[in-house]
Amino acid sequence: MDRKLAAAYRKVARRTRAAGSNFYYAFLTLPVRKRRSIYAIYAFCREADDIADSPGPLSKKKEDLSELRGRLERAASGSPEDGELAIADTISRFSVNPADLSAVIDGVEMDLEKTRYSTFEELSEYCYRVASAVGLAVLPVLNGGPVDRQVRRKGIDLGIGLQLANIVRDVAEDGGRGRIYLPQEDLSRFGVTEEEVLAGKVSDRMRDLLAFEAKRAREWIGRGTTLVSDLPRHARPLPLFLGRVYMRILARIEASGYDVFSIRHSLSSGEKVYLLVSSYLGRS
Repeated sequence: MDRKLAAAYRKVARRTRAAGSNFYYAFLTLPVRKRRSIYAIYAFCREADDIADSPGPLSKKKEDLSELRGRLERAASGSPEDGELAIADTISRFSVNPADLSAVIDGVEMDLEKTRYSTFEELSEYCYRVASAVGLAVLPVLNGGPVDRQVRRKGIDLGIGLQLANIVRDVAEDGGRGRIYLPQEDLSRFGVTEEEVLAGKVSDRMRDLLAFEAKRAREWIGRGTTLVSDLPRHARPLPLFLGRVYMRILARIEASGYDVFSIRHSLSSGEKVYLLVSSYLGRS
């Protein structure tokens, strides 16, 4: 590996580590070559997300995302700039489909203007773009090359489930930004108003709504984690760990009576290490 490429991989590793994400813990179980490529994918997706969440005018954010899309296209075509050397090498080495990474940009662009979702079908398209597409880009790295349609389908399910769990956990945080990801059809079904969501009112109706969404998230995660058996043994701990982390977060939310307003439910570093080790050892 030449010096420029090695430096590019070190840079994306630092960015991933600094983010403090649940994903960073899971990446540690992978062989070095695969791990650094996962860092490249994570750093790319993180940059897209940071652009959408940054302060500044909407026009500037759209311009920056368009520029990022152009950099992705150059990386995929084999003509990367220095900043895209790691993602370009990852795409080439593991046959990552650039369309999956482009879909991530599509997803964060949705967040620039869209703050409500009428139906679950509409929400699932958003979840696919911001979460499943990330997983679809990661799967060839885990597998050491392209995966078949069935495995991609499971990856889509896992991504949607993880994003749904995030939505349940982050109702208050998203509400503070004026966003309600819970489908409008579900609010109507359980008799919950937007005003109650934004005010953080924990009523019986709200608990029933969040219990319904949490159950849905569990079902999607459960289907998605069946892809574990389709991957090489050394790659299995990563999706298994992520599924277990979010299942435990959902259990914690349930135990609190679905109070997602007074506390943001998360796991300690010790709990994550325990789940990582048990996933690595294949224990339940």
